[in-house]
Amino acid sequence: MALIPLGVLVVAVLAVAAGTALARRSPPSRETSVAAARAHAVHASVAAILLAATAAGYVGTAGLGNHSPGGLGITALLVPVTFGVVHTLVLAVGELTWPRPQGGVRRARLVRRGLLDAAPAWLVRAGQVAGALAGLVLVGGALLADADGRSITRAVSDGAGAASATASPFPGLFYGTPAAVGLLVLAALTAAALWIVANRPAVATTDDGIETALRRASAHRVLRVAVAVPLVVSGGLLFVGGGALHSVATSSLGSGLLGGIGVAGSLLGGAAMVCGVAVASTRAPGVPADAPLVRAG
Repeated sequence: MALIPLGVLVVAVLAVAAGTALARRSPPSRETSVAAARAHAVHASVAAILLAATAAGYVGTAGLGNHSPGGLGITALLVPVTFGVVHTLVLAVGELTWPRPQGGVRRARLVRRGLLDAAPAWLVRAGQVAGALAGLVLVGGALLADADGRSITRAVSDGAGAASATASPFPGLFYGTPAAVGLLVLAALTAAALWIVANRPAVATTDDGIETALRRASAHRVLRVAVAVPLVVSGGLLFVGGGALHSVATSSLGSGLLGGIGVAGSLLGGAAMVCGVAVASTRAPGVPADAPLVRAG
């Protein structure tokens, strides 16, 4: 059952992104190199979505038989991480195989570009927020969890003696370690893909705006899923962790304040997951059309 929400998220991202790729088409270009670049970008984007969804589906299906304690929770974490890793790898390969100019080459500027120069500013800021949230959830969960790394216990004492309440799943090291490793791998691949985007040869075109738009669209495609995955993963961990905290707090031993913190954590986690889907579904910037040919009067 733990896989169902994340499975729905993957399907939603696949459906929206595929529909976007089909519905939003750049206007036709008079330059052969630009037309080839546009087609290559669309093909790479569609291939990345399909292969990533296939890999994530395989991981989810294979993990359904894992009945060990916490096994399904680990599988639920690996589904979005796998999607993000495979998606980024395929896009990086697409950038490495960017088509060489065809036809008459007019000019191609040599420009030194930084890693994030082509990246949309709002996606960079969203990535910083997602990274901070993931770090906070993973570190906080590790500090609060029990020794088993997947539950939380609250002990109280009164005049009659001591008692405790335990709830799980909770995002301790048992869940946090594979999540952290997966997110670090994704971050490294994202940095590599953005480096490739920044340093691949420029498209031969007389319109600098088209070259800038093509590179910006490539960076957007890399970042949208790379930012969405930590939002979904940390949001999911926060959602279940808040539920466990609320369960412990509202037991016969608990307090209303701690229960309210748990509810707030679950709401924040759910909002982060929704934001992750929204970010992954955003359209890449469009590429402007060439100036139309003007016939001599």
